[in-house]
Amino acid sequence: MNAGDDIPSPLLQLLSFEKMVGDPDDNDRYKIVLSDGTYMQLAILPPKYADLLHAETLKIGSLLLLTNYVCRYIWSTRTIIIFTLDVKKMNCDLVGKPRYLFKEQEEQMLDRETPPSTKRSLKFGADLPSPQNAPSEIISPIKSLNPFQNNWTIKGRVTNKRKMHQYNTTKRNGQVFSFDIIDEEGCEIRITSFDEIAKLHYHRVEQGASYVVSKGSVKDANTVYNKLNNHLEIILTETSVLKWCAPNIAEPSKKTHFTPINEVLTTTNNTLVDVIGAVVNIGEIFVIRRKDGSIVNKRIVKINDMSTLTIDVNLWGPPSEQLGNDLKNMHAFGTFVILAVQNARVRYFNGKIINISASTTFEINPSILEADPLHLRGHVQQCLDSHSLDVHAKNNQYQRMSIASILERLSVVPETIETTITAVLRFIKGEQFYYTACPLQFNGKECKKKCSKLAENLSLCPRCQTQFPECNYKYLLQMKLQDQTGTVWASAFDKVGTELLALSAKELYMLQYELTTKKTPRSILNEAMFNQNCCIVLVSSDTYNSKCRIKVTIKKAQRLDFEAECSYLLAEIARMGATA
Repeated sequence: MNAGDDIPSPLLQLLSFEKMVGDPDDNDRYKIVLSDGTYMQLAILPPKYADLLHAETLKIGSLLLLTNYVCRYIWSTRTIIIFTLDVKKMNCDLVGKPRYLFKEQEEQMLDRETPPSTKRSLKFGADLPSPQNAPSEIISPIKSLNPFQNNWTIKGRVTNKRKMHQYNTTKRNGQVFSFDIIDEEGCEIRITSFDEIAKLHYHRVEQGASYVVSKGSVKDANTVYNKLNNHLEIILTETSVLKWCAPNIAEPSKKTHFTPINEVLTTTNNTLVDVIGAVVNIGEIFVIRRKDGSIVNKRIVKINDMSTLTIDVNLWGPPSEQLGNDLKNMHAFGTFVILAVQNARVRYFNGKIINISASTTFEINPSILEADPLHLRGHVQQCLDSHSLDVHAKNNQYQRMSIASILERLSVVPETIETTITAVLRFIKGEQFYYTACPLQFNGKECKKKCSKLAENLSLCPRCQTQFPECNYKYLLQMKLQDQTGTVWASAFDKVGTELLALSAKELYMLQYELTTKKTPRSILNEAMFNQNCCIVLVSSDTYNSKCRIKVTIKKAQRLDFEAECSYLLAEIARMGATA
């Protein structure tokens, strides 16, 4: 490239570089000057590119492409902070006669020529003296913070205050406390303090109050524990200032982005998520003994959302008693409860679950837009349950799902789920609808074990090891269920078969030898087909020869009157609309 040529856009040319002094981390960091051929601009080169300068792969005249960078105020002037770059050409003549775009940059560079006795070194992160008439406290937006400047003051409202909790590392033990604030531009950041500083500020910080914060240490956020949309966080030190201030009306409310449960099921373990859903079941408290010998209480709360999928929320410690008891009391009185869980962690234990931690927050029946569809669906579901779906009303811990959603869920992670489906009996196999069962008592209950035939009138139970001349007959039905989303084969045993066919397996078996009636086993099975039923099913999956196999067992079934259900549901929706 000749001196008279222009620099191809969006490339920049390196004009000079200078190692920064006073770097607290003792990093090999450089301050450089870039040019586009017309103007010059100050920039900071990260330590990872210092080797390029040492090897002269990057030198004066090189053409660069900045692929990731931000612009911030450092040394009281506009400065480019470079994260990543590409060296497009190493050797080029200097192009044009560029000048500084901003006057303060030019004044700062001219300050180099002042005598050493009056010159102030530009140390890493140091600020030039402010004018005498400048205000004593200038509030900066949170998005302007960077790790290279220490003189800043921000203001925001507390959106999330976490409890003080203990931490144990190989180096030391102590306490940690953190809270999140949001400014008037809607930018959030997490503020953390440790040990004595945490004890000092814990009782001063209140949820919803506004504070002015200054003189903290700005660090890269630990994304393992911090899921805010900010790559930085603040650590309070001995010199930090935290003081209450009047709230700003312009400060927006915290925007929570809830993750649907169907997306949580495909999320990587240890990811922090926010979820919201209707509470469908609250388990009892049970005690867990940890590896270190300590004991902790645990309670499982099942929630589901508009994706119709259900997931377990594991409550540990005090929330298992306080929050769990509140939910259980509300659920016992028939109250439709919506639970919002923020900053929880995704784990895998017999399927994906939600695990709470010390930084997890909860809200019951929150007044947010995401809760409205759940409330509406809950009212409609209660109308159905209270009208005629006795099987579902007595087992309201099972959320109704479609066949397609069940198959989709099990295709992601093999697990066992118990749910409710509404489906038509499309076909029932009639070749072998029964099995011969042991009639004896085993441990106080009917054995029901399948017997093997030894002779014409003699059978053997492999469990009881007893021979007897006559067996019982039990249903073992294979049927195809179909709803509007798909079909699946299912098994049904004796109790369910008796409910569906209104005959015992022995009575149905004897029909083939009955000469006084025209009914046959096949005709009875055909009468049960093409009726809509509400079924509680147990669905599991496994892998065989690299193929996923789905096993569906019907635990309870009840025939539905579809026309009556629709009429009642439409009437209830109309009544709810008139009341609203």
